[in-house]
Amino acid sequence: MYKDQVLSAWGVLILAAAFAISCGSSGHLLQSLTINPATADAKNYPNGQVKFTAMGSYGGSSQAFAVNALWWNFTPWTTLPQAAIPLPGYTLSSNGLAACVGTGTFTVWATAPRDQTLLLSQMTQSTSQLTATAQLTCP
Repeated sequence: MYKDQVLSAWGVLILAAAFAISCGSSGHLLQSLTINPATADAKNYPNGQVKFTAMGSYGGSSQAFAVNALWWNFTPWTTLPQAAIPLPGYTLSSNGLAACVGTGTFTVWATAPRDQTLLLSQMTQSTSQLTATAQLTCP
């Protein structure tokens, strides 16, 4: 009798642990990605430099948090990611700092792995990810 109770208790513990692990794993998966600010006019920022931040929300939460992301000043994955690639219009650092080098309105891109435990250096084009855009106006 005692042996059956112990086995039943272990069975319940194993099932509870499996359930907790399966539910908890989605807590690190991004559900949405945005860029803050969504639009920026560089003339309104110190030295004309705009610091963009990738913001994401996780499963079960509507609150957004800063997340790790790759920054692009061109459509993501059209070339290999680099820390900063100057293009006509603006430069963009690996941490989201944009600086104008021309005039016009340009798109800023961010991609973030859905699984935020994944290192950005491990991301590839086939990584499950989210993409967001923002607009930068250069005077």
